[in-house]
Amino acid sequence: MINPDIETVLKERIVSLEEGYEQKIAELSLLKELGDALKGASLAHWNQLFIGQLDIIKQATGIFSVSVMLIDEDTQQLYVVSASMRGDSPKRPPILLKKGEGVAGKVLETGRTLYIPDVTKDPNFSNRGTNQKGSLACVPIISEGSCIGVINFRDNVASSFGPNDLRFFELIADQLSITASLVRTYQDLLDLEKKRMNLGRYFSPGLAERLVADERMTGLGGQRKMVSIVFADISGFTSLVEKHTVEDVVEVLNRFFATVVPIIFKHGGMLDKFLGDGVMAVFGIPDPDDRDPVRAIACAVDIQLGMKALKKKLQSDGLFPIDVGVGIASGVVLAGNIGTKNQMNYTVIGEPVNLAQRLESVSMPGEIIISSITKEMIPEESGIAMSFEPMGTIRVKGIERDVNPMKVLYHDRTPLLEEDSR
Repeated sequence: MINPDIETVLKERIVSLEEGYEQKIAELSLLKELGDALKGASLAHWNQLFIGQLDIIKQATGIFSVSVMLIDEDTQQLYVVSASMRGDSPKRPPILLKKGEGVAGKVLETGRTLYIPDVTKDPNFSNRGTNQKGSLACVPIISEGSCIGVINFRDNVASSFGPNDLRFFELIADQLSITASLVRTYQDLLDLEKKRMNLGRYFSPGLAERLVADERMTGLGGQRKMVSIVFADISGFTSLVEKHTVEDVVEVLNRFFATVVPIIFKHGGMLDKFLGDGVMAVFGIPDPDDRDPVRAIACAVDIQLGMKALKKKLQSDGLFPIDVGVGIASGVVLAGNIGTKNQMNYTVIGEPVNLAQRLESVSMPGEIIISSITKEMIPEESGIAMSFEPMGTIRVKGIERDVNPMKVLYHDRTPLLEEDSR
């Protein structure tokens, strides 16, 4: 016969094991439900995904509130991405915490769980004027060995959480790290696509793809670079607009751009901007090359040859023909993105830009005029098949010095070997 004392101990042990088993079942069930919430979820609405998971946690645990904070990679501050709490909770201002600041900041800094049985008695608690009370467990969200955020479990009653609760909270944080990692990956992909689309405005698809990871092309700021600038503009465009319908003008403009842009990309140039009835291209971005002036001139010649073919096509289609003048100048400019983080344009600024535009303005239809510096920068063994005619000393608007431009005498073929284009 079993001793009554031993029997009592055994019964208590069995009850304890059963309770532990039931708790494990409940924990696994919750973790599975959190995982199931990811299935078929749209990352485009990632905030709703977090809210759904936090609601699952709150319903399963009965905790007063649960919130997730992630680190902003730009500001390196924690911010609340989602919170689940009682509907009668007061609205509070946005919370931003630096590493080491407040409870969440300390957890971010150490990567370890911090439990405060009574937040009103803890000097580390930064309540931001919210007058919070009760217990707080702040658990790190770890992804690939780094803390990327925290999950806060709060109850209005002091000393609400025990060791088993804290262990369970860490399991929940592990599960939410999957969601956080997916969201960050999704945001990174969106940012990458935004950069790719932005670069696609300026460069050929192949070159744009290679430049996506180049911080010089995707961040704000500028660098001094030696470049060659090409301005190509439709001659007498104002009078053409007055003589023809808006529909015909738009059609001709679109055909002009459709002809010129591929030529710029073919020769490795950057399409800086459309100018209403013209384009501006830059050679030497992202990195300068000795043959940039040659490529710029070759691009200009191809544009003029392309205009001859376009002119015939426009006439055969019953549209008005156009001619183009081109100006080219070389020199040092400031190149970079101007604007804001969310809306920026890559461009170049400097005297060569102004000079190229002024040289284009004095060109006649079908002409290509280059600056003397551009001519001087052409390598001796460039193999460029053309000659240059000095135009003498002239003054152009906006340039406070004499310039000595040259007219490019080209033939009905590209002056640069195909394999030399980028």
